[in-house]
Amino acid sequence: MVGTVLRVPRGVALPVACCAVLAAAALTGGCARVVGGTARAGDPQPRPAAPIPVADLLIEPSRFPAQYPAAVVPGKDVDRVLAEIDGVPVGSEVTPAQCAPLPQLADQKAAAQGTDDSGARLTVTVVRPVASVRARVTQLGDCPSFVTTTGEAGDVSTVTVKLPPAPPVDADDSYAVDQTVTSTSSDGSDTRTLTLVALIGDVQVTASWQQQQSSGTSPDTQALDTLFTDAVLTVRQKIPR
Repeated sequence: MVGTVLRVPRGVALPVACCAVLAAAALTGGCARVVGGTARAGDPQPRPAAPIPVADLLIEPSRFPAQYPAAVVPGKDVDRVLAEIDGVPVGSEVTPAQCAPLPQLADQKAAAQGTDDSGARLTVTVVRPVASVRARVTQLGDCPSFVTTTGEAGDVSTVTVKLPPAPPVDADDSYAVDQTVTSTSSDGSDTRTLTLVALIGDVQVTASWQQQQSSGTSPDTQALDTLFTDAVLTVRQKIPR
């Protein structure tokens, strides 16, 4: 760049303002840049959006299959429902100990449940936050069978675990688990639970089919798959990617 020097005839005085401009130009090499949008003290700062309550992420009971009239589970009963899905009632002792369900981290929980004429139940749960989904899958794979002891009477049940293929769903992670709880009490009843699980961000969504097995009834996979897909979509639509 070639500098330009203003030549002033000898004896001619420049205004003070002009001198100041010339001095500034000399110091900056004659170039200046104006930056717009400078934050000012006291300007309000944007606040992060509050997480959507899990109760608002739960699928509406009216969207359950018609043969499973459903209702939202009261908050005081949600922990019991979650334990039933895991096949380990609250307060049970698990043998071997490493097969006990991972600690429940969620401080937000919601569930809805419907029952058909045969006594089969469909349950949807939404919880936040959750322990590692991959860690839970690994644990289930390492524990194909374990024993639970419940209550003062020491009721003993054997839980048998299978891991079917993960459901094909739009989620960050997913898995399926098929559990049969066999009581060693006098009735010797079996309860089978097929659960589909999806993780979306920090929210876990599950849909389960559960029934006491008196005649080897097969899971209602069509109703379960439809409900699970709708439950996941409900969460996916409300949580930004």
